[in-house]
Amino acid sequence: MYQPKTGYRFSIDPILLADHADPLPGDRIADLGTGCGIIPLLLSRKHPETHITGIEIQGALVDIANKNIQKNHLTDQVTILLSDIRSLVPADLGGPVDLVVTNPPYIKQGCGRINPHPQKAIARHEVEITLDELLDSATKILTFRGRFMIIFPMERLNEVMERTRHHGMGPFSLRFIHTHVNKPAKLFILTAMHNRTPLLTILPPLFLPLDTTPETGY
Repeated sequence: MYQPKTGYRFSIDPILLADHADPLPGDRIADLGTGCGIIPLLLSRKHPETHITGIEIQGALVDIANKNIQKNHLTDQVTILLSDIRSLVPADLGGPVDLVVTNPPYIKQGCGRINPHPQKAIARHEVEITLDELLDSATKILTFRGRFMIIFPMERLNEVMERTRHHGMGPFSLRFIHTHVNKPAKLFILTAMHNRTPLLTILPPLFLPLDTTPETGY
């Protein structure tokens, strides 16, 4: 597993998201903002009967992701695509996908001091893509009843729930992630379904044996 010595380095968030995902055999999966390809790597090992496309706008990270895929002998299962998520169409992925997973920039546009390192700025701040643009792109590439999964900080839960519905995806399941049993949740994982409004299931909470989440500042 390769990632930059400096610049953006993945935290525990994509590991949690990949572990939470439960694709069906034969599912086509898109990872929006794949970085060094950590989510496709994890999903491919756990779900070998799927095909995964990781989409990333930063060329240096695409090169690293491709190196990871090649070194792990996954070129038949995983494709890395250098692209702006906002311009994606199903044809870019060989057709609509059954599942979209994403660990997107979590700091809202116009909020907070932008990290001076370009890789970290793009990965953490809504510099290249906003939440609404991300959701719009996801709906364009999903199958009619496809699923969408996102991991995000708790302070944006209400916004994510509202904007997900606005883009035609009904929240299906929600899991809260805590860093301590006696502390409020720091993160959530939301699964939504395209063109459907199912009953929302609140899953059992997940407690992590750590006080902070590296890299993201949680």
